[in-house]
Amino acid sequence: MKYRRIAALALALAACGAQAKTEDLGVIDSSGTLFGNIFFSSVSNFTDYYTFQIADSGTVSGKTIDTSYVLLFTKDVVLKSLTLTSSGSSAVIASDTSPDSFSFAGLSAGDYTLAVNGSVSGAWAIAGAYSGTIKSQSASVASPAPEPADLAMTLVGLAGVGWLVRRRTAR
Repeated sequence: MKYRRIAALALALAACGAQAKTEDLGVIDSSGTLFGNIFFSSVSNFTDYYTFQIADSGTVSGKTIDTSYVLLFTKDVVLKSLTLTSSGSSAVIASDTSPDSFSFAGLSAGDYTLAVNGSVSGAWAIAGAYSGTIKSQSASVASPAPEPADLAMTLVGLAGVGWLVRRRTAR
């Protein structure tokens, strides 16, 4: 009786593992937001979608980690690409085929969708997963006030020009 329940549970988990995931990550900032998925069955191709917003223009970056075989107990999850689109359209803004570390620069404030594409393999393993962190970094804005070193260099330059003008008029 116990073995039938365990077998039924294993079949149920295997049947639900090939679903694509869609998740709203909310507003991301410099502290970072976690994302990821767990798979209980092998799939030759999956695409998970993560929507998020950034409040200021800047760069979105992050890292991902996927599972590989660990003594045949985990399925091998291989991430193939990360694609960034604007949530308002399906036009691709950027794509990264080395998803271990990614960065998308020059983004304006707004809503975006990150598509994670990969595959899962492993006949005898129970489950496999990937996880990642995504964060936003605002574009730096130049200070409107000059730095003290800039003022000093300006004064030295003006003094030099004044000295040259005075020297010419003395001749």
